[in-house]
Amino acid sequence: MTHEEYLFSILSSLTDSFTLKSRESNVVEFKESYNKNNIPKYAKTMAGFANNRGGYILFGISDAPRIVKGLNNFNFDNLNQERFTDSLNSLFEPEIVWDSGIIDINVPINENQAETKRVGWIYTYESDNKPIIAIKTNESEKISSGDIYYRYRARTQKIKYTELSKIIENRLVKEREHIIKLLEIIRKSDTANLGIINYSSGHLTTPYGVDVSFDRKLITQVLKKAKYIKEGSFNEIDGIPVLKVTGNIDLAEEIPVPEGNPDETHPFIQKQLAEQLGISSQDVYALVHHYKMKGNKKFHLEITTSKASKTHKFSNYALAFLREKVRELNSDPKEFDEIRIEYRKSKKKV
Repeated sequence: MTHEEYLFSILSSLTDSFTLKSRESNVVEFKESYNKNNIPKYAKTMAGFANNRGGYILFGISDAPRIVKGLNNFNFDNLNQERFTDSLNSLFEPEIVWDSGIIDINVPINENQAETKRVGWIYTYESDNKPIIAIKTNESEKISSGDIYYRYRARTQKIKYTELSKIIENRLVKEREHIIKLLEIIRKSDTANLGIINYSSGHLTTPYGVDVSFDRKLITQVLKKAKYIKEGSFNEIDGIPVLKVTGNIDLAEEIPVPEGNPDETHPFIQKQLAEQLGISSQDVYALVHHYKMKGNKKFHLEITTSKASKTHKFSNYALAFLREKVRELNSDPKEFDEIRIEYRKSKKKV
């Protein structure tokens, strides 16, 4: 279910007196308006959501009574995501992962009349690295360094022993599972001479207690000629040599820019990419925008065909890159939907 579908189910369920049936809960909080001066308050709630199982802050909803009033200014439209994220990171660690948007909904105001209301939303994802902890004091919200917040029913408060104990226990279980998987890989490889490469930091840890630094470009060249698996997945086919790589890998960074006839180096227009990938042209537009492929000559060229016309052409590297991304996104439809929503919002801003 997408964000819009879930929120529509909440906002469209009304009582006979046209108030919301849904109450605030451990996954939903209502705010009548959005104010950038209240970011510490929102951050506190988001930390509570992240330490539980995620949740929404909805802006444009009064809580007593629960009425969809809608946003009456453009403060939320002008939310600067980069600054908002910086504010969150200055108050809490590890990083709080979030998303935002606006939903328009027709709300009955009497038996014969309805109005379109704009409701803003911020969704906080459940953290993969709990607990989220306050790293800075904020007097207005009575946040102290070291505080851990948790979402209980309709309120956010300091975590209790039971929930904190459960977070710690779950974290230990995950660590044990990772260790067991790693030991299984070592057993299947029939060797104890295992080195671990962290691509992000540029270090190789050897089984002899020696850490080696290397140039990222060097390992990129190696990865181009070797089979590899992403962190968290494991090859089950015997006889295929595999490099276990941690960190964020971007093999495209060392791909040479194709030179020559643009029709040969960049043979695809977006419609042809869509046909090759088996997706709609609109989805191609969304992926190209999300992965910032336009302007990167490894992937894209803009060709002027006349004074008033330009054609966008894409390389074989672009096709291979998108084919891999589509394969990944097909197993995670929610992420694909979020990319589509992000693209639609970017078009509205133009």
